[in-house]
Amino acid sequence: MSDKPFFSVDDLHVHFAGRSRLFRPTPPPVKAVNGISFSIEPHRTFGLVGESGSGKSTVARAILQLVDIQSGTITLDGEDVTKVSSGDELTFRSRVQAVLQDPFSSLNQVHQTRTIVGDAITRHFGINAGADRDEEVMTLLDEVGLSREFLDRYPYEMSGGQRQRISIARALAVKPELIIADEATSALDVSIQSQVINVLKRVQADTGVAYLFIAHDLEVVKHMSDEVGVMYLGYLVEKGDAEKIYNGPTHPYTEMLIASIPMPNPVVQAERRSLRQSFDNDAEPPSPASLPPGCPFENRCPVTMDICREEMPAPTIGHHGGEVRCHLHTSGPELGGESVVQFIESTARRSSTV
Repeated sequence: MSDKPFFSVDDLHVHFAGRSRLFRPTPPPVKAVNGISFSIEPHRTFGLVGESGSGKSTVARAILQLVDIQSGTITLDGEDVTKVSSGDELTFRSRVQAVLQDPFSSLNQVHQTRTIVGDAITRHFGINAGADRDEEVMTLLDEVGLSREFLDRYPYEMSGGQRQRISIARALAVKPELIIADEATSALDVSIQSQVINVLKRVQADTGVAYLFIAHDLEVVKHMSDEVGVMYLGYLVEKGDAEKIYNGPTHPYTEMLIASIPMPNPVVQAERRSLRQSFDNDAEPPSPASLPPGCPFENRCPVTMDICREEMPAPTIGHHGGEVRCHLHTSGPELGGESVVQFIESTARRSSTV
């Protein structure tokens, strides 16, 4: 058995060239993704979380061959798929599928479900429109929790959650090994989010498909994922076991995301509000076209040090079994990969009493 991971992204960089303008110098490239690495095994989910503009969707587009990469490698079952040739594209698409944020725009509004899902079956397996293909589509509808009456429905006749289930059925039609769910639940109501997540988890249990689950809500990602990667301005600042990161983050940015999650307990919510206020929430993140030499989170961090402004921290082993890029673990308090929660809370309390 190979000791290589089933799917891996290694030192991925994605840069976008600046748009030149007449009589003006060409601006520097936008560094959307900066040297991120992670892996996923069958039956497992890797969650990618971060604010808008952190580079999450660019990672998805790079994997799906929709944007060119600057450097790095992407491998699937030991095969380099960093750049898929046109002759191998259909095979790649059968192995890697996507479920996108807005099912209304990603589904053809003039086609019924039998065509939306069935056309993928025809293209990849050669089963033409007819009773046999319809039976395959109805089996997929059963798998995503929809009745067979949806076979004749158009997308505009469905709710958002139902359309997203159709998107999942279309992805499953080609029997993929990896599904990239890019903000697949973000446009849905909370109750519908839960239903779609349950569908994804049930499908994974039945088929063994691996997921790259991308969202901006850390609580949703934690519920869905085995491992989590936290992105900020193109950097993977923390990655590791989802539950352990949620309960004991090792990067201040991760703690800021957790503190932003609403809680029904008013006492806990008040504590989180106080913690959020210790961060400089009004500070603008640096431009990805002009990244600072140090940590990009430095101007928003409540526990920044001089070294944070001078150099980007190297990865450090975290208590959650993954990595963290933060100088707190090697300088100053030297937390050594442990949670930053207690240190940030004590710093916030000291600041409030000054």
